[in-house]
Amino acid sequence: MGLVTEYPLGFLFFCILLGAAYAFVLYYQDIKKGLKPATHRLMVVFRFLAVSLISFLLLGPLIKQTAKQVEKPIIVIGVDNSRSMVLTGDSEYYRKEFPKSIDALVEALKKKCEVRTYSFGGKLENGFNSSYGGLKTDISAFFNEVNTRYSNRNAAALILATDGIYNDGTDPFYAARKISFPVYTIALGDTLLKKDILIRKVFVNKTAYKGDKFPVEALVEMNKCAGSSAKLTLSQGSHLLETKEVRANSDHTLQKVTFMLEAKDKGVVKYALQLSELDGEGSKLNNSASFIVEVLDARQKIALIFDAPHPDVTAIQKGLEGSTHFEIDLLRAGDLPKSYEKYDLVILNQLPSVTNVADLAPLFKSKVSLLFLVGSQTDINSLNNLKQGLIINTSTNSFTESQPVVNEEFSLFSMDKKDIAVFREFPPLQCPFGTYQFSPLTDVLFYQKIGNVTTKTPMVMFTHVADRKVGFVAGENIWRWRISDFVQQSNHESFDLMIDKIAQYLSTKDDKSFFRIHLNSRISENEPVEIDAEVFNASYELINEPDINITITDAENKTYLFIFSKTAKAYYLNAGLFPIGEYSYKAAVKVGSEIYQKSGKFFVEQVNIESSSLVADHNLLFRIAKSHDGEMINKSDIGKLAEKILAREDIRSVSVFQQRMSDLIGNPWLFALILALLSAEWVIRKREGM
Repeated sequence: MGLVTEYPLGFLFFCILLGAAYAFVLYYQDIKKGLKPATHRLMVVFRFLAVSLISFLLLGPLIKQTAKQVEKPIIVIGVDNSRSMVLTGDSEYYRKEFPKSIDALVEALKKKCEVRTYSFGGKLENGFNSSYGGLKTDISAFFNEVNTRYSNRNAAALILATDGIYNDGTDPFYAARKISFPVYTIALGDTLLKKDILIRKVFVNKTAYKGDKFPVEALVEMNKCAGSSAKLTLSQGSHLLETKEVRANSDHTLQKVTFMLEAKDKGVVKYALQLSELDGEGSKLNNSASFIVEVLDARQKIALIFDAPHPDVTAIQKGLEGSTHFEIDLLRAGDLPKSYEKYDLVILNQLPSVTNVADLAPLFKSKVSLLFLVGSQTDINSLNNLKQGLIINTSTNSFTESQPVVNEEFSLFSMDKKDIAVFREFPPLQCPFGTYQFSPLTDVLFYQKIGNVTTKTPMVMFTHVADRKVGFVAGENIWRWRISDFVQQSNHESFDLMIDKIAQYLSTKDDKSFFRIHLNSRISENEPVEIDAEVFNASYELINEPDINITITDAENKTYLFIFSKTAKAYYLNAGLFPIGEYSYKAAVKVGSEIYQKSGKFFVEQVNIESSSLVADHNLLFRIAKSHDGEMINKSDIGKLAEKILAREDIRSVSVFQQRMSDLIGNPWLFALILALLSAEWVIRKREGM
């Protein structure tokens, strides 16, 4: 324990001096009034102590204390609560006996340790309720969470009870490397390969275009079925489309079966694959699979115009070619069409250029959306004269290296956190150096960072000019971003997705309706149905005074009624989880005397990944335990596990010493002392008639 103040402790002398001076001045004349010397001295002492203590408190004194805290060893138990646990022959054991074994293990460990139990599947939950409802298994997420919560605690051991099957996240063996304490694994499930025929995976594009033909590939796995054959049927609703035969030539066969479908009708179409059953199959839940394809009217057409070959042109082209939404025409600046009516977006690479080759007059007479890529060959003065939403004032036509900085408030389209992390590592572009003039209503995706200074100068921005959407990439060498993406992730997904979303936003015609509903047409069964809505008045201003009612109807005509919640300027509804199936909705809102309505459909898709693999991976559990000074045990030895762990010498409590600072001003005992001194002095003065 110690005492510290905001001022040097030498100031304590002045506090004592102040108390003495105050008492002397107050009681100096009272000596002549015939007071008893003892009484006089007592009052002087009381006043001296009270004033000295009060003045000492003005120094802001703090008491420094060292507190000792004993922390018991923490044992973390993680139990697999996914659906695969009960899809084998031991399902009865896992529902009734296994939870009792876990409870007994917890009670045995509690004698010496603090025990924290979690269950994991699709998400991490406190405790273990043995519902086995997890639609996927992510063991790596459990390890990451344990490392975050207990890295600085007295974590003594981790117990992992699972079958070792994971179908989400990263390899658990590598995720477990972050764990710095022993890991014990309880091997569950069945490692025997049983007779089974299943649809391992379905490969199909999520979108197709009306009139196009597209392939569907089903990967069929046949185990312990040598010499057997089965039929795989493809259907749309009650309509059987095609049947193909699959045959097992060995005990383990993987066969890819391809169907060719035609997108006939616009909308969301659900298809189903079904394998015929074989006698003696271990599980028949994995014999079926369904998938949904959204059929669109037509692809959006994009013209990419360039004056001379440039790697930026190739980067944009490659980014768009991976999307099924667009058809791309590469056009040289000297050979341009007379009309652009067939295009939804025109991308201009460094045009208008200093060579003055391109005749762009027909383009700017049209209303097609534009994306300008500004570079060293761009004629900045000509670009400014176009008045397309950005004016760059530069006298020397000079360029500088600028780093992209993500605008956290950008809202035209959403980007994943993973992609944003990739964007932050993008290399600089060669950007025009000067003063940028643009509308306050401009939406900026990236700002420029010059040196160590983050500016409000846009690098990638979007605006409206009359009825036209216009975008600018004010920088050259965007191809470096695509290379950087590959260096970071070994793929181009983040860059290509960014280009795809930019093109989608610019090429999509604005919705001019007064009532808008935003809802994904495909929703997984483990995800809630979330709907956003917007209502506009006659001036196209967002309003949210009226209530929006929505009715959701399932395939059996059962209805669900909801009212949207109001946000700052719009509406939001979380309708919760819905069973697998097809649903339609009708939403309505009354604005003044007008009633606006919207309707549509959505599908809740089945998540089948838990049934696609039921062979336990005990080798993974053995490697994790061995690399962490632990041990893998079978489920029959759970009762002995507590004894093994508690017998370890490193399972012990630790003492943690913490220094704490407490304010002396708020100390009730000091307040009581000062009050007692002043009260005692007051009583004596009154008794002496003073």
